[in-house]
Amino acid sequence: MNRPYLILLVFTLISFVSATGRSETSPPAAAAIAAAVDAFHQALAAGEEKRAMSLLAPDALIVEAGTVQTRAEYQSEHLKEDIAFAREVPGTQTSRQIAQSGETAWVTSTFRVTGKFHDKAIDNFAAETAVLTQTREGWRIRAIHWSSHKAATE
Repeated sequence: MNRPYLILLVFTLISFVSATGRSETSPPAAAAIAAAVDAFHQALAAGEEKRAMSLLAPDALIVEAGTVQTRAEYQSEHLKEDIAFAREVPGTQTSRQIAQSGETAWVTSTFRVTGKFHDKAIDNFAAETAVLTQTREGWRIRAIHWSSHKAATE
């Protein structure tokens, strides 16, 4: 299946489950789901490439800035820059919603990201959607989408 169809399928599934109301998440499951996403961010901030990649499913897709990357493309083309950014520019989570249907879950979060990167001041609002599935190894990220915009100047 090619990438555009896979992305459409993932977001159609999310929309369907959200619309049907069958997205209750038990507190223990919600904690484990959140922990997987948090572990990915912590691995980036700690510069732990291997750990970050272990939290992405083998067929994971990374969507950012109008592009879609496979797990392999992300690892070879963008991971090091994300690690450098995460280490230099801290983000503060401002909201998070977790939903689950069976062995699929999605986490939608927003952040305020401030700091300096490549000698450029950063003050952004960012949003993230992570789609995860339950595996024998625990929850793994199957797709992650990031977007951001500059914070309004006061």
